[in-house]
Amino acid sequence: MELKRGISTSGILFASVSATIGSGWLFGSLYASKMAGPSAILAWLIGAAAIIIIALCFSELSTMFPVSGGMSIFPLFTHGTAVSFMLGWISWLAFIVIVPIEVLAVIQYGANFFPHLMEKDKLTGSGYTVAVMLTAVLLLVNVASAKIMSKTSFYITIWKILIPCLLIVLFFYKSHHFENLTSHGFAPQGMHGLFASLSVGGIILAYNGFQPGVALAGETKNPQKSIPIAIIGSMLICMVIYCSLQIAFILALPPESLAQGWENLSFAGEAGPFAGLATIIGLAWFGMILYSDALISPFGSGIVFMAASARASYCMSKTGHMPKFFQKLSQSRVPVLGLIVSFAVSLVLYLFLENWQEMAAFYAAAICLCNAVIPVTLFIMRKDFPDLQRPFKVYSYKIISMVAFYISSMLLFWCGWEIMWKLSIIIAIGFIALFSLKRNNGEFSLDAKAFTWLLFYMLSFGAVSFLGSYGNGLGVIQNGYDFAIIGVICFISVILADKFKISREKSLELIENTLKTLREEREKNRNQQVA
Repeated sequence: MELKRGISTSGILFASVSATIGSGWLFGSLYASKMAGPSAILAWLIGAAAIIIIALCFSELSTMFPVSGGMSIFPLFTHGTAVSFMLGWISWLAFIVIVPIEVLAVIQYGANFFPHLMEKDKLTGSGYTVAVMLTAVLLLVNVASAKIMSKTSFYITIWKILIPCLLIVLFFYKSHHFENLTSHGFAPQGMHGLFASLSVGGIILAYNGFQPGVALAGETKNPQKSIPIAIIGSMLICMVIYCSLQIAFILALPPESLAQGWENLSFAGEAGPFAGLATIIGLAWFGMILYSDALISPFGSGIVFMAASARASYCMSKTGHMPKFFQKLSQSRVPVLGLIVSFAVSLVLYLFLENWQEMAAFYAAAICLCNAVIPVTLFIMRKDFPDLQRPFKVYSYKIISMVAFYISSMLLFWCGWEIMWKLSIIIAIGFIALFSLKRNNGEFSLDAKAFTWLLFYMLSFGAVSFLGSYGNGLGVIQNGYDFAIIGVICFISVILADKFKISREKSLELIENTLKTLREEREKNRNQQVA
């Protein structure tokens, strides 16, 4: 039984926008302002440009191979099992982390009315009970069917776009302290604060909603048309909204709230930043609407990302990287066991990642590492297989893929050493699980030689992160030098990726088998529609 292709172009576009406009907009403006001051406006623009460049690489590969959970299968064609598994493992966990992130955002805003749910930004016993219940609702919506999930996201997204747009208009009209742009410095922490806000301030978390568009590719009616529209379209829509929100937030702040500088920004109702500001500037009625939106916006993102996590485990199971039970589908052809596992892992994450910003930082690091692998895969695929059919084709692929790889690497670096070492432990746990699975199945071919480039990349990157100045690094490598060093690491990594890859014959076999399966699925779909 295969996944059903029932999601339209508008459905997948709205799913991507819905995933993007989650708790990132509710908290991102506050945390980015604390780290970068008014230059946070530039950070949102830089973040959008960076993610769009990265998304172009995803667009070409996902239209060539529109399979559900497809992110992990792309590097399988060029570098085999080990690289493919690592990407799938990290992306799966990244998708799952979004679920507790969004539920925690709902509870944090709700704690303004029910303070017993949280204590010092951490869940209490009552808060954890509510978190379990909300996560269970996300599970039930996804179990129903992909089509219901898509339609649910559509209506939620209408609300999610309307409220931020209304906020922008009302805030600009009601309060505009232009002196806030310069009174305490436009970039009080310099370039360091601006760059750190991209990864740790919630900006990358806010923009990475295009990922579910890739994960749901196998369930779209017309993937060649739908996926580029969903990925790039959602980024452009959200860029305008996020930048406008950041400007509105900065101008609405009472000047006295900046008395101790941007780093110590504080005002009444800070736990729910926009709702608190609305009350301060005389829009208490709209503040109540924002509190209701704080329940709806993150909830919509949680629905989409739980779906994406289940599709990622489904795809990894089909490639032999996870147990076969992840392929089990319900009568409505939804990977129900994958959803249940995602639900269970989410509950554990509430215990180990205690607050919203810690979860957001971990997600940013995980997804940036995934984003770094995809441009390299595109580079090799275009170089070695130029004649493959490409419904969406990136022009100047060498430049775009290299720039995307470098951008992803810098975003990962700005997450800091404190997050990098935790991510390394998660990767090690994943490979232990993979070895155990392969041993039980009597399989040991992990294409270790083709993993050489990624091993070099991660070890070199870890050393630079440890010596760098972000996230409790030693500070030996200062701003400016790190740009050059990471550029060299990226260049060497691409050379190694081209040298150490699986054989052309094996790549062709994997590609042909995948394309054959896709053709058979499309034929089944047509026959079912006719019937």
